Amino acid sequence: MTAGKGKQSARPLLLANIGQLLTLRAPGKDTGPRRAHELNDVGIVEDAAVLCDGGKILAAGKARDVLRYPGRKKLKSVEEIDCQNKVVLPGFVDSHTHLIFAVPRLVDFEKRISGASYEEIAQAGGGIRSSADAVRKASTKTLVQLALAALQEMA
Repeated sequence: MTAGKGKQSARPLLLANIGQLLTLRAPGKDTGPRRAHELNDVGIVEDAAVLCDGGKILAAGKARDVLRYPGRKKLKSVEEIDCQNKVVLPGFVDSHTHLIFAVPRLVDFEKRISGASYEEIAQAGGGIRSSADAVRKASTKTLVQLALAALQEMA
């Protein structure tokens, strides 16, 4: 939320009554990138809540635990949003995404999740080289059409 002259609102936020919270945390792992089979687990927490303040997540997890968060009583005027028992998941921004591509690499992604190395994927005909070759072989008209379709879908 913004309030006057582009400043961030300082009002704390509680997302309550979350049916399922997807944390994307690998089981038994607090930090670091997830690898192979860990990517299959989206870290679902049932009956959850999220407490935020100043653009930071203070607490996330089971609603009973979040509501007992020690610093919660110090927060003034918490805005509560009832998530109506729906799913809440983090927004995801993939900083390594290209609008222009000729062939989706979904098979490559699935192989990586299953534990295949980049070398194994390349040997099977996939990988970045095959993707770059497909872009080189595609016409400008085709690439423009694919890009516009992707933008339309995102919009």
